[in-house]
Amino acid sequence: MTTHHFTRTCAYFTAARYMRSIEQLADQTYAPTRMKPAYAYIMMTLQDAHPLTIMQLAQALGYERSTVSRMVKTLAQQQLVTLAAAGRATTIDLGPASSEFLTTANQCLVQFGQLTDQLLGADKPAMTTLLTTNNQKLRSAFK
Repeated sequence: MTTHHFTRTCAYFTAARYMRSIEQLADQTYAPTRMKPAYAYIMMTLQDAHPLTIMQLAQALGYERSTVSRMVKTLAQQQLVTLAAAGRATTIDLGPASSEFLTTANQCLVQFGQLTDQLLGADKPAMTTLLTTNNQKLRSAFK
């Protein structure tokens, strides 16, 4: 009989299992925003540099353009961002309701950082660097 070790050695399985766990933690931590954490990350990216096009935002976050387009429409409905046509592109800027949301999102980011520092300890910096590097390798393989 074969004994499989994929639960410890398969990059897909171990990454997916970790993602489910960290997503649960992030969802709980970002609950005060009343949105999934990805929306907070879009808003914080815009806070750092705005306005941005959908393509620029997608590239900055490593998201698909169609995903960003869908998500910013949701943010626009809540007046967190404004959308404007710029030729063939759509630019996104912070909206009238963004200030309060960003205050909460930034507090959640700090809390999430502290919580993951506590839970993951000294392994966290090396792990996040390795995840970032390996993600870049995989994404470049798809081009």
